Amino acid sequence: MVFEYIKGLPEKERQDFIWDKIIYANTIKPAETLEKLDKYKPLVTYDNIEELKKIKKHAPHAGLALRIRVPNTGSMVELSSKFGAHPGEAVDLIIEAFNMGLVVEGLSFHVGSQCTNFENYMQALQLSANIIKEVETRVGRRIKILDIGGGFPVRYDHKVKAFKVLAKKLNSEINRLFPPDMEILAEPGRFIVATACYSVAKVIGKAVRDGKMCYYINDGVYHTYSGQVFDHCNYPVWAFKEGPRQISAVFGPTCDAFDTITLAAELPELEIDDLVYSENIGAYSHASSTCFNGFPPATVIHINRER
Repeated sequence: MVFEYIKGLPEKERQDFIWDKIIYANTIKPAETLEKLDKYKPLVTYDNIEELKKIKKHAPHAGLALRIRVPNTGSMVELSSKFGAHPGEAVDLIIEAFNMGLVVEGLSFHVGSQCTNFENYMQALQLSANIIKEVETRVGRRIKILDIGGGFPVRYDHKVKAFKVLAKKLNSEINRLFPPDMEILAEPGRFIVATACYSVAKVIGKAVRDGKMCYYINDGVYHTYSGQVFDHCNYPVWAFKEGPRQISAVFGPTCDAFDTITLAAELPELEIDDLVYSENIGAYSHASSTCFNGFPPATVIHINRER
């Protein structure tokens, strides 16, 4: 995806792109990608011996970060079943990289997306500290980077603790376990963008089915509401119009019955061309939209607010 983005840039911007400032955090990378990246000496992750061999062959100048598997208990989307070396294998994988003439610069982990169980972070930091200490003891090499991944929780509702609670715990544990010069990196994608966006859609059809009012809008789960499928997230649908509310169904525009946004929206009586909206829909929504059934993704409009 990075290379697709770069293709659209002017030549000067392509040359100046921050290749060496990016962490390529997917532990499984095509050989072609590694070959293109090698000259920039990037930081890439790995979590298995086969990926290590691939990096050695196609990107020997890259710096490495070993991704370890950590608890994902209570996170909205767990990632540990797909990525991360078992902590018991971590030191051997790091030593093997050094033996192959590669340089392991860091460790990385991810506690799961939308992590509301802060104990995941505490356990992950302790595991990382243990691994780093053993590497230094056995081979005398320092691990200088720790990528604590994403998972910072967004306050979709009042049940989610404020980020400052997690930040205080993280700072305390990092100060306790790691030296002051340890470089701490993070990937707070959802936390940055989730609350930054609203989705606005138009009613394109209506019907009464089994006694329930049903509305069809020009957006759906193959488009901006895709986070309901991929992210297990719920985006309540609201109307701009006032009036007595009733429980209604809201469907997307495609021919697929799977394209159901909600069966329990609290909406007033709506007419064709009325608008509805959803809040906090900036993460895992438009980014995973498709053109399923020929319906294009929503248009993104940037609004600058003057303070």
